[in-house]
Amino acid sequence: MTDKLIGAYELEVFLQRLGQCFRHPATLYLVGGSSLLLAAGKTSTFDIDLQFTTDDQHHSEFIRCLRTVSRELGVPVELASPEQFIPLPAGFQDRRRFVGHYGALDVFHFDFYSMALAKIHRGNEKDFDDVLQMIRAGLIEIAALEAFMLEILPEYEFYQPNADPALYRRKFDLLKTELAAQQP
Repeated sequence: MTDKLIGAYELEVFLQRLGQCFRHPATLYLVGGSSLLLAAGKTSTFDIDLQFTTDDQHHSEFIRCLRTVSRELGVPVELASPEQFIPLPAGFQDRRRFVGHYGALDVFHFDFYSMALAKIHRGNEKDFDDVLQMIRAGLIEIAALEAFMLEILPEYEFYQPNADPALYRRKFDLLKTELAAQQP
């Protein structure tokens, strides 16, 4: 693929082309940086992270369309979901946010709280910056994020072999410290 950065315009073109290519009903969820391009003013990302659902009979065709549009536009696409990293908090489905219709595709932002919790799990500086940007944009609130973190913490330990609840809690506390340092 290419090393070019993807902005909101490129994402919009990608969604339009995907909606033209795939003509069956499907739901697409933008995840991570690709979601933040549209919702939080992030200026660029390296790839388009997404998750999708469609009828099993159309799954292969959707993957073909993803591959075709990705190659045509020179933008990398990754299938990703917060549930790869963390147990999802209750009600995550109800917190998705509608982006738009692109042909037969209904496009949503994945639950921002779930995305933030997954970014805290990874815990690198770029991920922390994304979570702070979500807070500043009003997409999530730190108190609610902490409540969701406490909700998933008992399951977190058993979610992946390398899951360490104490380390996760320290990462969350570090995020709160960074947030407090940025407050005027």
